[in-house]
Amino acid sequence: MTTAKAQRGAEWHSVTTSPDMPVPDAMQAWVLGDPEQLSLISKPVPAPGRAEALVRIDAVAICATDLEILKYGTPALIEGGAPFNKNFTPGHEYMGTIAALGPGVDEFGIGDRVTVEIHAGCGQCKRCRAGMYTSCHNYGLNYGDRNKGHRANGFTTDGGFAEYAVNNINTMIKVPDTMSDEEATLVVTAGTSMYGLTELGGLVAGESVVVIGPGPIGLLAVAVAKALGASPVVLVGTRENRNAIGLKLGADHVIDARSEDPVERVRALTGNGADYVIDCAGTEITSNQAVHMTNRGGRI
Repeated sequence: MTTAKAQRGAEWHSVTTSPDMPVPDAMQAWVLGDPEQLSLISKPVPAPGRAEALVRIDAVAICATDLEILKYGTPALIEGGAPFNKNFTPGHEYMGTIAALGPGVDEFGIGDRVTVEIHAGCGQCKRCRAGMYTSCHNYGLNYGDRNKGHRANGFTTDGGFAEYAVNNINTMIKVPDTMSDEEATLVVTAGTSMYGLTELGGLVAGESVVVIGPGPIGLLAVAVAKALGASPVVLVGTRENRNAIGLKLGADHVIDARSEDPVERVRALTGNGADYVIDCAGTEITSNQAVHMTNRGGRI
């Protein structure tokens, strides 16, 4: 291992690199200009600081929230305001290979394949001290004299629509060689579904699960529920192609909400209603359906 070249600037003096994975001075990155305007430009490769690593981006997914940021700006927050025309790079669902280590980092090694979550809270507010760093009270405060240390790559700091990105060590998870790059970009999305089941109290094998909404999180909720032993797993959706994917991921039954009453169908399939209902659509209609299709003592 070697330290990065001194001519790069003081921020690179204590960064560990390897000749087996040379880090260039510049990289290609997409930056947001006006709404719905992305430009591919050259930017300096960022230096990782203490408790950080530089990740070479190997694969990145496009989330619906990315599209929302491109058009409306929210929920991104750069320098206290909208992200437009601030040299901001979006993208928050990505994986890659560690290319450099910040000072004192020994939890990972150069060459490790990792997938990332985006949030690294400030570590000092009430929410962060309780472990709820995704609800950090200092969201977006990471600039100038208002720097509280919060990071949310692709939202308040540069994200993965680039060749390299800096991540806090608490936001990285090692990826096994048996998992493809593309699959690894969806680990945190699957984790969202697992978090939902954890908040429900944990899934007991053999209990029934209904998932409403076959978006990416809903579809992965189907896969997670099936892997944890739920039976039956029922998917409710209105898009035929997404419902078909749900069957491939483990759904025992699919209900097309356009052609039949989901509540009646769920009750017919489960007896008195589902033990767990995971609403991944979040509309007024689906929230009401969830209540009526849940068994007495069940959880939503």
